[in-house]
Amino acid sequence: MNRSQMTSVGIACGMAVWLFSGDFLSQNADAETVSVGMAPLVNLDTTMAVRGERSEGVAKPVMLDVLGQTKANRRVAVKAEVTGRVTEVLVNRGAYVQAGEPLCRIAADSRVAELREAKAKQTSAEIEYQGGLDLSSRGLQSKIAMAKLAAQREQSVARVDAATANLAKTELSAPFSGFVEERSVEVGDLVTPGVSCAVVIELEPLLVVGQVAESEVSNVSVGQSVGVSVGAAGSELVGQITFVARTPDPATRSFKVEARIEQPGRAARAGLSATLSLPIREAMAHLVSPASLSLDDSGQLGLKIANVAGRVEFKTVEIVEEGPEGIWVTGLPQMATVITAGHEDVVNGQAVDVDYSELTLLSQN
Repeated sequence: MNRSQMTSVGIACGMAVWLFSGDFLSQNADAETVSVGMAPLVNLDTTMAVRGERSEGVAKPVMLDVLGQTKANRRVAVKAEVTGRVTEVLVNRGAYVQAGEPLCRIAADSRVAELREAKAKQTSAEIEYQGGLDLSSRGLQSKIAMAKLAAQREQSVARVDAATANLAKTELSAPFSGFVEERSVEVGDLVTPGVSCAVVIELEPLLVVGQVAESEVSNVSVGQSVGVSVGAAGSELVGQITFVARTPDPATRSFKVEARIEQPGRAARAGLSATLSLPIREAMAHLVSPASLSLDDSGQLGLKIANVAGRVEFKTVEIVEEGPEGIWVTGLPQMATVITAGHEDVVNGQAVDVDYSELTLLSQN
């Protein structure tokens, strides 16, 4: 057999294998189709044994958790109002200061002399005015002259007040009690009006700022009590809503809310993560085990219960609270028989025989 004949035989064998493999594949596919089509349907009247428990709904507040962060109640940069060199810096960063406590001092320069001059002119104006009154009482002073003397006296008083205020501006004080967050100057620095000496922040009371979705903002109001969990340690505090925005954030379409904590204690730091827990409504809820939850064909979370006819019903539920004892859900009737074991083996509408006895763990000796 020459080479061309061997090639022809190889091609013929390959075609035969290809044809037979197609027949086998089609036969297998037909067999699978028949087997699927002949799959037995669930008999809903076949009673399945399941384990369950009777549950009664109780009134439970539905909480809205809002993520946010802590923020200083007030933050002020204490700035110079006059020009001069810094002669004293009286505080360090992180120090706690009382309202009115001095932070920095600026050189008085000629301001003390200006105040003495103003006081001297005030004394002179007062003497001239009193002399004019004496002459006026004897009819020797005109009303016009007395008016001029009175004006001079008032001008001298105003000059003293201005000089006193100008001298007082050389000492920069804390506007309220709080912590020194920044210290911007050192002794010898030349400051001009508008230059910051220090930044003081007020952390008591403490603010917590968060964003609420537009679907829930109508449930939040000023004056509402709120639980606050602050920081990684989860310090539990109580606050009060003090602000609810009227316009949303253009980017997120959520509304800004602020809560005030009057006595934050150790949580008194700005920038910590926090969670606001707001009671927005009250609902009838059941306490169940998370293991009883299941999904329906559309992916909805729910529970399977046994109705009064002894058949399975799937109820879509909403989790409103979680805890070590279980989860609280809404969506069930006031009284419900929750299937706790065997719910994976039954379908909606199927007859069930519910065993209400508690599970017991057997131990081997």
